[in-house]
Amino acid sequence: MAVQHSASNIKNDLAAAVFRSVYNSRAQRSLRFTAGLLLIAKHTLRGLLFSWPLYALAFAGFYSIGWLSALLWALAVPGIGLSLSILIRGIREEYKNRVTDSLLVRADLLFLLRGGMARSARNNRG
Repeated sequence: MAVQHSASNIKNDLAAAVFRSVYNSRAQRSLRFTAGLLLIAKHTLRGLLFSWPLYALAFAGFYSIGWLSALLWALAVPGIGLSLSILIRGIREEYKNRVTDSLLVRADLLFLLRGGMARSARNNRG
């Protein structure tokens, strides 16, 4: 019998109760919190890699005067807002797909950083 790691694979009430008991344990909450922090760090660093010119425009807007400053800010602020919305959506989506309703082990945290599937998710794909 395979070990069930996800709430979507549970067929009977006893298994669901055991899963929820383990899922709500302090260790699992701690792993989910750590996974969330790692996903925030990963997506933030990746976002900075791709959107650094927007931050450079905003930085240059501080030291410019007149219409050039206004132009730089007019270009940077909407772009940074869009970048932040994409960042938040990516974090939420990856957390929902890889962390929510799954039992995690510490090794899964490394897979979250690498971008591969967590071990529990790979076991469920069969």
